[in-house]
This record gives sequence, structure tokens and C-alpha cells, in this order.
Amino acid sequence: MKLLIGIVLLGMTFRAFAVNTPKKGVPKYNTAAEAVYKGTVEDLRDRQCPVSGGVGSHILLKLEDGSTIEVHLATAEFTRMMDMNVHEGDEIEVTGWKLEFDGVQTIFAREVKHRNETYVFRAKD
Repeated sequence: MKLLIGIVLLGMTFRAFAVNTPKKGVPKYNTAAEAVYKGTVEDLRDRQCPVSGGVGSHILLKLEDGSTIEVHLATAEFTRMMDMNVHEGDEIEVTGWKLEFDGVQTIFAREVKHRNETYVFRAKD
């Protein structure tokens, strides 16, 4: 019986590790291509993320030119710890790297500014 419980626990551990492993082919953040994007938050969502390999926090941002783009922030757990106070309809400024990932234009955020708060998601280097 102890052997069976050990095998089940080991299997669950491997499964948890596999779910939280970032997808191969995720590019390293490129500070040289960083830019600032201003817009309005259309949606905030936590979902399975191909970047983090786990559940990640994302913002659907309506840019000043009227187009929308998904912004990858960080793991949902990390953004909850930051206690981000950003809601739909808020004007924000995202400093990040815009790229095509998995065939979709996206922004990997380094920081998000909202009113007089700055939320940092990765180091500049």
C-alpha cells in the first residue's frame, strides 16, 4: 500500500513539474527592442500560458491606434503577490518587448505603470 501511495505521489510530482515548465522555444527577453506602449485595459485574465508553462496573468490592451494586443505579465501567483490594482477601462503604460510568439503579436511586459504605481515583472538585464 505504501508503495502504491509513493508511486501516485511521484506521478503527481512529475505532472506538476511538467505543467509548470516553460515551453521550449520561448525567446529570452530582449531589452534592446524594448518600447513603451500606452492604452486602455480591455480585459484581465489568468489562463494557461505558453510562456511560463503554468497559469499566467495577461492583459488585453487596446492601443492608442485602436488595435488590441495581449500583454504577458508573469505567473498569476506572482501578480497576486504584487496586489496589482488595475481594472478594465484603466489607462496604463506598458514597457516591454513586442514580438510575434506562437504566430500572434504580443508584448512581454517588463513593467506596467498605472496612475502613480509601477509594477515590475522582470529585471532590465
